[in-house]
Amino acid sequence: MKHLVKKLLHPKILLFGSIFLILFFAGCSTQKNTFLNRNYHSITTKYNGYFNARESYRDGLKSLSDMHEDNYETVLSIFRYGSEQQMGTVSSNMDIAYQKASTAIRRHSMNIRGVEYNRWVDDSYFLIARSHYFRRDFNLAVLTFEYIIRQFESPLKYKSMVWVAKTYIQAEQFNNALQALERVSRNIEDGLLDEEALLLYNMVYADYHLQQENYRQAAPYLEESLKLSGNRAQRTRLTFILAQTYHRDRNYSAAQQTYARVLKLNPDFQMAFQARINMAMAFDTQSGDARFILSELEDMLKDSRNREFRDQIYYALAQFSMRQNNTDKAIDYYNLALENYRGNSLQKGVTFLRLGEIYFDRKEYRQSATMYDSTMVYLSREYPNYETAGRRNLILKELATYLNVVEREDSLQRLASLSTTERNAILDQIIEDIQEEERLEREREQERALMRQEMARHGRSRGQMADTGGGGWYFYNPSAISFGQNEFYAKWGERDLEDLWRISNKRIMAFVDTGEFVLDDDELQEGGRVTRASLMENIPTTPEKMQASNTRLARAYYNKGILFKEKLNDRPAAIQSFETLLSRFPESEQKLYSAYFLYTMYDNAGNTLRAQTFKNLIIEDFPDTDFAKILSDPNYAENLRARQAKVKQVYGDAFDAYQQARFSEALSLIQEAERLEQSIDQAGQFSFLRALIIGKTKEPEDFVESLVYVTENFQGTPVHEPAENLLAYLGSSGTAIDPESPRRSERRRMADLTDEHADMMEKTPFLYRPESVHFYVMVVNTRSAQIRQLRADINEFNRDMFSDDNLNISTLFFDDRRQLVTITNFPDAEKAIDYGLLLKEELTKKEYDDENYQGFIISVDNYPIFYQERKLDEYMEFYNVAYSFEE
Repeated sequence: MKHLVKKLLHPKILLFGSIFLILFFAGCSTQKNTFLNRNYHSITTKYNGYFNARESYRDGLKSLSDMHEDNYETVLSIFRYGSEQQMGTVSSNMDIAYQKASTAIRRHSMNIRGVEYNRWVDDSYFLIARSHYFRRDFNLAVLTFEYIIRQFESPLKYKSMVWVAKTYIQAEQFNNALQALERVSRNIEDGLLDEEALLLYNMVYADYHLQQENYRQAAPYLEESLKLSGNRAQRTRLTFILAQTYHRDRNYSAAQQTYARVLKLNPDFQMAFQARINMAMAFDTQSGDARFILSELEDMLKDSRNREFRDQIYYALAQFSMRQNNTDKAIDYYNLALENYRGNSLQKGVTFLRLGEIYFDRKEYRQSATMYDSTMVYLSREYPNYETAGRRNLILKELATYLNVVEREDSLQRLASLSTTERNAILDQIIEDIQEEERLEREREQERALMRQEMARHGRSRGQMADTGGGGWYFYNPSAISFGQNEFYAKWGERDLEDLWRISNKRIMAFVDTGEFVLDDDELQEGGRVTRASLMENIPTTPEKMQASNTRLARAYYNKGILFKEKLNDRPAAIQSFETLLSRFPESEQKLYSAYFLYTMYDNAGNTLRAQTFKNLIIEDFPDTDFAKILSDPNYAENLRARQAKVKQVYGDAFDAYQQARFSEALSLIQEAERLEQSIDQAGQFSFLRALIIGKTKEPEDFVESLVYVTENFQGTPVHEPAENLLAYLGSSGTAIDPESPRRSERRRMADLTDEHADMMEKTPFLYRPESVHFYVMVVNTRSAQIRQLRADINEFNRDMFSDDNLNISTLFFDDRRQLVTITNFPDAEKAIDYGLLLKEELTKKEYDDENYQGFIISVDNYPIFYQERKLDEYMEFYNVAYSFEE
């Protein structure tokens, strides 16, 4: 022990220990600019907080790069940052980077009189700014980069300037991005950027142009980037992108030469394959012999190494044929691409899209609808034109429905026109075909059963599969795939790759698409057999059935005419639909509108003769309609607008009187309005206002009756759903609104109000009645939030958390950019507020941005006033005062 103490008291040990303690305690100060302090805090920042933050940041970037999938159908992205959704998956890495770097700054920053003496603090801020970028918090990223620019004189200042532009590009704020890039260019002229910053500047400037499809302007910046880049993989990618820009700009010679440069850089197999394909696609069909390119592509088809890529080669052949204006040949190649599908879903989706576009341009809408429907199955949501394709798909689906109705009803009417003998012969043939298919299916099932038994005898191969197949996920395991294919064939036999592949006999599915004539077991079979009687059910053999069939046909012709006119801009097809409707069904309820649409289309086309024909038809057959009066009297439309303005004025006066409890005056104005010419929407408003007055002045039964009148007579108008909500409340509670509840007594219960608030509450048209039934309302910005998904999430939340409360959800348009989502009914304000708090918490978990919606509760008394007058700001002023006591 004495020996140990003697060693510890050795002069050298004491000296070194003293130096250590001096350094340690001196290093703890961040407000003294000494050599020891600077080095202590710099070293600690670099190898502790900053190091850990940088590692988490790099892990996130690597994950993004690994997840990134290149879409060679489009120009590749310069930066491998994945999709917006994939960026979200690395937010935890960026959060850690932010936290570690922030801690390092907080503990070790030596900012003394505005000067930072810790040389790693600017690096930490730079890391924080980039972590904000990858968390897609672009505003905070820009603010942090700008702080670095103002605060630090280091190379990171100029890199931050470039990152500001990069952030604006990611946020699609291109004007701001251009200003940021021009600011950097001025510093380049002064020689202030190092080589790394210059490379980043040129890549970002190229990205700025590529994001806006300015390919010619992007090329010089890509060329400059290639001169500055020393990373082989980066140079290969940038060269390929440069080739694509030349290709998109139709500079075919430069594109071919640049694709050849890519091949010399020894890229990976996929990029090399795409470079060869694109070299062929960049062939100038106007100045060269196309046979050479076709030969090149056909040679690629024969190469066994390209077996997995034959779909892409056939797609390239199709695209090449399109450039030669050989559409029929292109269709053949596109179909071969589909037949050679090998798991590349994006390629398959794009191929279906190209076929859909061809058939759409040819106005072969049924074929186009089929192609677009398949497109949406395979196409990635990240594909640039996904939303456009989705919208067209919905239009074509709607059109296909009307076309199917016409085809179905015409077929059924043809069957009805046959003699009984002829009709029975056709029905018997259908029954015979179905029975034959059932017999063949039984035989195939027996064969599959035998095959399954045979495979079961060799079941040991399943156990061996894990040992011999290489492990991993099923679809990466060749043995597993082979086994699965055999099992599929054993169960299902040979099946074409198509929709409804499980159904062998498509003949009995002929009318499925309309949803009106589905040959299911209940409809077709007696004792398990298809019969004449079951098939006869839908054939219009009676006058009543024929009339119903004609009504369906007339509606289908009218609807498809509207769709051709409004959504497809196909005037000839619209004219044909409307004229067929008037020719076949001259007394249909769509006659007036069809004639008016025909008049306007012929008039716009300059065909005055045909326009006059339909103008005369409207004036003669519908003389009392606005259409006839407008066509007969040029001043009628202006007079009509004046009369409608008068109606609006009367309604406004009546509603003001209602709000001020002058109910007799309000009713008199409503009666005055009945003598005026009203639209259906205006009539609904007056009817709903009358119901509200009845709710205030008469018995509950009268209130219910007046609301029922509104719901039955004004469907499709803005007042229909509010009236239904009130009826739902009355039906669920068994009580009506108490019309005599005095405002002053209600307000007196809020004795703690300030004079200013009390004055506001006295003047407001809204009532504070926390004990009455309440709704929870969300005003949602439809430009930033998806209403359909929001409704689905709220419904799921209601099922999970409030399954016994019988809650209902409805949506209404509030204005051109917002919708109301209304959840009903809650017995009082407290229950509604509790629900709102839980719902907000749930939506936050699902990453809804609360800036995109405004949630609040509203009583059944106040809802009609709020909705009718759209008094959101006024109601929120009332709400924030009145319900502050509840919350």
